[in-house]
Parts: sequence; structure tokens; C-alpha cells
Amino acid sequence: MPKNFFNSARISDEHLAIALAQVKLGFWEFNLETKLIECTDQNRINFHLSPNELITEQTIINAILPEDRWRREEGVRLAMNPETPTYDFEVRVRHHDNKIHWLQVRGTVIFKQSKPVRIIGTTIDISNKKGMEILRDELLNITTHEIKSPLSVVKGYLQLLHKFIAKTGDSKHQLISERAITASGKVERLMEDMTNERLHYQSEMILKKEKINLEELTLEVIANANLINEDFEVTLSINTENLSVTADRYRIAQVLTNLVNNAIKYSPGESKVEIEISGENRNIKVSVVDNGIGIAEEEHTKVFEKFYRVENTSKIASGSGIGLFLCSEIIAHHGGEIKIVANPKGKGTVAQFSLPL
Repeated sequence: MPKNFFNSARISDEHLAIALAQVKLGFWEFNLETKLIECTDQNRINFHLSPNELITEQTIINAILPEDRWRREEGVRLAMNPETPTYDFEVRVRHHDNKIHWLQVRGTVIFKQSKPVRIIGTTIDISNKKGMEILRDELLNITTHEIKSPLSVVKGYLQLLHKFIAKTGDSKHQLISERAITASGKVERLMEDMTNERLHYQSEMILKKEKINLEELTLEVIANANLINEDFEVTLSINTENLSVTADRYRIAQVLTNLVNNAIKYSPGESKVEIEISGENRNIKVSVVDNGIGIAEEEHTKVFEKFYRVENTSKIASGSGIGLFLCSEIIAHHGGEIKIVANPKGKGTVAQFSLPL
């Protein structure tokens, strides 16, 4: 190899293009006056945009999954201050193969006479990095969280058994059942502690899809919820004839269980949670309605962020802040959407997700 091979004059545009493609690094510039964005081919690939497509700010917003758009909005808003002109956030986009890709987006606002005129920045596909996090902690992280739901069911049955034994007056077996309930509570606490400190969730989720009846699955979740929470009544209403979807049964049950548990947990003093299944264009929509403490509108999208917790919830119930993040990941990988809206009755929250028919 020639001694001067690495001289800057010998590093061609072709070398640079190959290097950028290998690390999936894209460059872009946003003109704040024209609202148009110029970028490299790799940046188009990162956002799954066609080669000749005219790119505007709205084009980029539309490419980002709905539940991640607030990160961009907040980052740009804070960067419009000359004292803090940079931002750095991670968002998800969906590519043509229906796979979710994670992007790290960095930008710097350029000011002219204290007025922001353009933003220049980079995007990089970090999906492989997210995958490596899971390879490292997959057994501990995923199993820890997913074991909590069946553990709650086991604890519910133990409590029923304890009540039955108590009526018989058998003090010996009553003590055994009490210790079993206490032990299950310790396992729950251990799971919670491990989840809080160590959970990282995979960027690609393996789904085992099959034809499932959403009504039957929802009734199973309701039965478990009513068993564990005797003071609550969870009901189901159906406003569509088509209840069959192709989905991962276990994962959708996970979402339903999490939403119902949240509705119960954050509804102190209430006794009813409603689940509604309805048709919406080519989708089927599931809504979990409660009359609890509610969530402020500005936090409706933030709750899907990993480890994010609404400020007024910690005094009511403990939590790790990963439940809704997992729900968001599951629904996104099914090609659906999930969101939080205010209860139209004026109190409480409606958690909704949709699945394509």
C-alpha cells in the first residue's frame, strides 16, 4: 500500500459514500423559511423515503411512529434557543418489510441575528445496537417482566385457597397458605426491582401469529382480572361483527392485561372498568375505559416512553414505567397503533389500540 494512501486527496467521494453507507449515517439540512429538507440518499433510506420524493418537515413527522413524535417536537422546541441549539433523540420508523427500525437523530439549529434560519444534522440507524442490548440481557429482562402476569394469577388462586381453608378452621394449613401468599408477594417485589434496574427491550420482536378471536381472548383476560381484583367489575361490550384477527395471541393478551391492570390500579375509589371492541375502517379497535385519576393531555404520548412515569401516580401505586412501553412495542410490531385519550365522561382515561383486520 502506498505510504500516502490516506492522504485526504486520495480519499474520494466514493470512499466516503461507502463508509457512510456501512454505518448507515445520513446527513440532512432543513431550511426553516422554505420548510424543505435536503438530504443524502442514506438519510432517505433511514426514514424509508423514495429517492425522488420531495421532503418537508411533515414528511419526516409522518415517517416517525405516532407515539414517538413528541420526542422530535420537544427536542426541536428546546433547540430553538441560541443557548441550547442542539438536540439528540431516538425514534422508530417502519420500513417496507414492516420491520421497526430505530434511528438516532441529531440536529443543530443555525441562527442569523438571533433568528433560527436552518437546522443541520444527522441520522443513524441504531437497530443493531438495540438488538445487541437484548442479546446481552434477554433472559433476565424479558422473562422478568412477562412472568409477572401469570404470577398475579397464581397469587389470586392462593388467596382464594386461603379463604377456603380459613373457613374450615384448619390453623396448620391456614398458616401454610399465608406463607405461600407472602412468598408470592416477595417474588413480585423481586421481579419489580429487577425490572426497574435492568430492563432493555428488543428492537425486533418475534411474533407467533395465528387467527384469534378477540372476544374470547378478552374474556379470558377479564376472568383473570376479576379473580385477582374482587372489588372491581370488568365488563365487555362489542360493537362489531368481525372479531377475528391475525396476531400473536400471547402478546395481545399481554397488552390487554397491562391496560386493564393499569385501569384498576389507578382508579382508587372506583369499582368498574369497561372494555369496548369496535370496528374502525379496516381495523379493529379495543378501548379500556376507566374513571380513575386520568393522565394530563401533554403526557398522553410520553407514557409510552421506556421508564416514564406520570408524576401523580407514584403516590397511588408503584410501577417500573415499562408496561406501556412494552404495549407500544407489541402493537407497533403488529402494524397497529396505540394511544391514550381523555375519558369523554370527564374523569379517567381511555387506553386504545387498533389492529389491522
